[in-house]
Amino acid sequence: MRRVSRVVGLLLLFGVLVSSLSGCLRVHAALAVSPDDRVSGTLIVAALPVSDQDNGPTLTIPPELSDRVRSEKYTVEGYVGQKVTFTDLRFVDVAQLVQTISEAKQYRLSLRRAGDLVTLAGSIDLTQVPKDRADVQIKVAFPGSVSRTNGDEDGDVVTWSPKPGAVTEFDAIAQYSTAGGESWVKWALMVGGAALLAAIVATLLALIAHRRSVRADRAQAALTS
Repeated sequence: MRRVSRVVGLLLLFGVLVSSLSGCLRVHAALAVSPDDRVSGTLIVAALPVSDQDNGPTLTIPPELSDRVRSEKYTVEGYVGQKVTFTDLRFVDVAQLVQTISEAKQYRLSLRRAGDLVTLAGSIDLTQVPKDRADVQIKVAFPGSVSRTNGDEDGDVVTWSPKPGAVTEFDAIAQYSTAGGESWVKWALMVGGAALLAAIVATLLALIAHRRSVRADRAQAALTS
C-alpha cells in the first residue's frame, strides 16, 4: 500500500463568493482523476451582476501553473465570472491552485490514494447563501468503478448538487482499474473537447497545406525539367 499526496480544501474557491451573496451564484466543477493521480477539469465561478461595472468573482492563477491552467471570462445566461480549465495537475498542484484562488475555510475536500483505492471526502457550508440564490454542482469522474458514495452515481462519474442554506457532506470510494483509464479519457474529452477539436483541425489543416506544397513543388519541377 502506498501513500499519495492529498488535495485538501479543493472547494475553498467557493469562499470568493461570500462577498457576492447579494446576487445569484453559479459554481460548477467538473473534475476527472486519472489512473496516475492527475487531475483535469473545468471550474466555473460566476454571479449575477449587481451593477453594470460588476464583472463577477475574480480568480488568481499561480504563475507556475500557467502552462496547465487557463482562465477566461464567463458570460452565460446573465452570469458573469471566470471559467478555469486545467489539465494534468498533480494533487499538490490542485491544492496550490485552490489556495491561491481563496483563503476561506468554509469548505473542504480531500482525495487520498491507498493501493488501488481512491477516497474522496468533504463538505460544503452554504448556510450563508440564500436558498434561492445558488446553482452549485460538482461532478467527479474516477478511474474505476465506484464502490460507495452519497452522491448520484452514473458509472464512474459521481454528481453532487449542494443545497444553499445547509451544510452538505459528500464522500466516494472508487477502485482503480486499467479499464478506468478509458472512462477518464472520455471525461477529459468532455471537459476539454473544444481544445482537442481545435488541435485536430489545426493538424489536419497543416497536413493538407503540406501535401499541397509538395504537389506544387513537384509540378514546378516537372515544368522546369
